[in-house]
Amino acid sequence: MQRVLALTLALSTLGTLPASAEDDHGLYVAGFIGAGFPNDANLRGTQAPVAGAPGTIGDPARVQAEFDSDSTLGIALGYKTPWELFGLFNTRLELEYSTLDVDVSNGSFNGGTQSFGGDASIDFFLINNYSDIIWSDDQTLVPFVGGGLGVANVDANILYAGGGAVDPNFVVTGEDSGLAGTFAAGLTWLTNTPWEVYGEARYYQIRDLEFDRRFIGNGSNLFNARVDDDFDGTSLTIGARYKF
Repeated sequence: MQRVLALTLALSTLGTLPASAEDDHGLYVAGFIGAGFPNDANLRGTQAPVAGAPGTIGDPARVQAEFDSDSTLGIALGYKTPWELFGLFNTRLELEYSTLDVDVSNGSFNGGTQSFGGDASIDFFLINNYSDIIWSDDQTLVPFVGGGLGVANVDANILYAGGGAVDPNFVVTGEDSGLAGTFAAGLTWLTNTPWEVYGEARYYQIRDLEFDRRFIGNGSNLFNARVDDDFDGTSLTIGARYKF
């Protein structure tokens, strides 16, 4: 899917980042783009088909969906605080929105061999807490670690064929939100201007997502089962910050 790129980003410091965060605190904006690597989803439930839908009441509904790597991007509003821990860890706080769209590459239902397709879209709304690791006044490369908590909304459209059919006649579909958490680490390059450039590696997890498995063959749209799982994965991104 195509997405509009918005990169107007965030600040950092006017030169080199001093050892004391008190000398360099303030608001910044940030933006990033990169690659997302979602792990497989193993959705599980119990079949409860309505009249006219294939399936047996009480049988398992186990859908494994494999995803391709795809692009991710995001923006954030941050604040570099004057707080410093152990003379080394300097705190930044952020409000972030980011998005990840992925295509379904393969999968299986109840361990069988089916033809899978479709996609899933994930939108993150996070509160992040990062620590810049600063040990010298003249650093130009600043490591950071941190993470975030918030909510992620997942819109699933996982299509596949069942019962010997060639064309998709089942879909795992719906939109659900769950608790999202991230852990991240990266490296910032200070450019002697209000701009900073950074790279980040991130792991994310979204808990307790539920979707419908529905029969859509022959133009139908009939409920078969409710399935659930956690979604997780990693990403590698590059970005910039600009300080007001």
